Amino acid sequence: MATHREVLQWLENELFDANLVLGQRLPTDKDLAAIFRVSRNSMRETLKILEAQGIVKLFEGPHRSILPILVREPAASAGPALQLHIATSQHPLRDIVQTRVMLETSALENAEKHSIPREELHAIMAQMDEDLGLKQFHHLYVSFHIALVKAGGNAVNAALFTALRDSIYEYTLALVGHVPLWSTTSSRIRAEHRAIVGALEAGDHNLAARLVAEHITYQYEEAGVDPDDSRASVAEPCSLDRVASSRDKRTATPRGRSVTEQDGRPEQDEELDADRRASA
Repeated sequence: MATHREVLQWLENELFDANLVLGQRLPTDKDLAAIFRVSRNSMRETLKILEAQGIVKLFEGPHRSILPILVREPAASAGPALQLHIATSQHPLRDIVQTRVMLETSALENAEKHSIPREELHAIMAQMDEDLGLKQFHHLYVSFHIALVKAGGNAVNAALFTALRDSIYEYTLALVGHVPLWSTTSSRIRAEHRAIVGALEAGDHNLAARLVAEHITYQYEEAGVDPDDSRASVAEPCSLDRVASSRDKRTATPRGRSVTEQDGRPEQDEELDADRRASA
């Protein structure tokens, strides 16, 4: 079990047993690392994930320590249990995709100026423009879409979407193995993120919602993955060639792009292999 899932389970048990209350300060990163028998750096990364999920807030303590505090917001009380359930359950890829589209489009359609996290969105986009490994890129990708949902101003929807963080990260990372050229895909993702934020800041919420829906669904079209296949899971999306009776070696997509297949998989370039080794 990943360290952040272990910490979530511990928090859930402590909350249910009334040993912890919302708003309470937790042990420092050093003490938590000793409790869970992991390195201090590993625990710091774990705490950053929990902060992104809205479960804790982090503050600087003495001697460069990190002081985590459980958030007080009502929606956060369900966070640990819900996150643990999502992380340990098997959900069809189709269900995750449909939930994403529903929550993200609803958030953007109902966004209000005061609830749009502009600084957070622009900071994430700036980080995604840097030279990143696959894992870093996809963690930022999920953080960006969590921030989009926050724009709706609905704390419960934001908590629900945050609980999907691991599932979204896993299937979007898995899609990389199906695209013909990762550098092209990553450039498209960054450009579409900028277009979504541009529409949102311009006040065209309907356009922003349409752009995010297209952004989500095109990921599968580009990769040749069928989220509606009953065998498609978060861990292993099904390729369209596994469910189609016959298919051309080159298939045009709605955007005029094409996917070249060889032995049922897209051809991978040397850059993608290098990215994978760098992020391993």
